[in-house]
Parts: sequence; structure tokens; C-alpha cells
Amino acid sequence: MPVALLTDGAFATDVLAHPGLVVVDVWAEWCTPCRALVPIFTTLADRYDGRVRVAKLDADANLETVTRFDVRALPTVLIFQGGALVERLSGARSLGAYVDAIDAHLARGGEAVVAAPSVERTMAPPAPTTTTADSEAIREARVLLSHHEAMLVFKHSNSCPVSFTAKRQYDEFVAANPGVTTRLVIVQQERELSQALETVSRLRHESPQALIVRDGRVLWDASHGGITKPRLEQAFLAVRPPG
Repeated sequence: MPVALLTDGAFATDVLAHPGLVVVDVWAEWCTPCRALVPIFTTLADRYDGRVRVAKLDADANLETVTRFDVRALPTVLIFQGGALVERLSGARSLGAYVDAIDAHLARGGEAVVAAPSVERTMAPPAPTTTTADSEAIREARVLLSHHEAMLVFKHSNSCPVSFTAKRQYDEFVAANPGVTTRLVIVQQERELSQALETVSRLRHESPQALIVRDGRVLWDASHGGITKPRLEQAFLAVRPPG
């Protein structure tokens, strides 16, 4: 049986509405470790033909599903039972590891052990008042937000496939709008600044995350699949001073 190809539009029908076990390989064309899973998933599809639905999802082409289930590394294998996410396996594993996981869920009827994470944004606690003990990161975050012209701050995770897709949109926007001031924050390299931006902006940290800031305020923000070149351009038009 061939490995099924999933899309955002059909995910609810093909996976969430399926009464049995569904094993989903989340991959991307640029992901070298993902290639090792191609023959493994072909073997799994044949081995469990008629008992388990084996499928794959292109992360770059299906950001809605990737965001919904908080896929932050590739490859990631998601196992669903009766529409509920019951296990998440990040990184390439051996055929035996996937067989063991699938057999275990078949044996116990796929009892849900992992809930799908929420991606809703919530406000962070109020920012503390400035003191002489403020860290360098807090001071830099305040300087960024206090820019007198609208400025784009983009927080990027170099381990998240969704962030790489958003980063391409950011890069296209920057190339097409050279007059816009921008600041790229790679969260793995500037973790303190990333956390300080959360504190100062009072917006919960997400990556990827785009903020348009000016005069100490966040004028617009977006995250995950909401970061696109057209949306960034529309946002800058909306915050541009009249005249």
C-alpha cells in the first residue's frame, strides 16, 4: 500500500476523522534526515496495510497543520488514534523504533497520552519598571521598541521548520523594501534578548514572530503562518504616518 499524501485541506478528513491509527511523517524537501525515512515509511505502509494508515505531510506546503501540532523539528512523526494525537517522535528513528511504537498503540487501543498543544497567543505579565539593575538585554529591547520610525523585529528559530518558511517571507520583504529598518533576532543565539522582548513588549514569546514597533509600542504582530510578505507590506502601509 503506498504512503498517503496529506494536505492541510484534507487533514481533518484523512487523519482526525479516521477511527483507527494514523502515522504521519512530517518532512520537508530540504531536510536531509527526512530522506532516511522514505524507505522506512514504505515498509511501514506495506507491513500495516489494512490496519494502520501511513501518511506523510510536507511541512513547507502545509503550515496550518504544522503550526497546529507545534512541529518544531524535522522529521517528526505524529501518531494519531481516533483523531487524537497519542505520540510524537522527533528526529529520524530506526524501522524497529517505529514498529515498536505502532505495535504498542495497537496493543492498547491507542490511548491518548499527548495532547495537541495550543498555539493561541496570550499576553505576558506586565513589564517591570526600569531599574538600574536592568540587564543589557532589557535595555536593548527597550531601545528597539523605542525606535522613532516603524521598525520590523523578526524572531527566528533555526531549529523550527515553520520559522524557516516565515524567514523566507521576511527575507523577500526585506529585499523588496530596503528602506525599512529591521532587526533579525535568532533566538538560539540571542536568547536573553528574545526573552527581554517578551518582557518589554508584553507579548508572549513565539518563534517565528514578527513585530512592528515604534515609540515604545508594538503596532502589529504576527507569528507562524501569519508571517507573509504581503501581510508585512499591508501592516507597514497601515502603520505609516499620514502624509
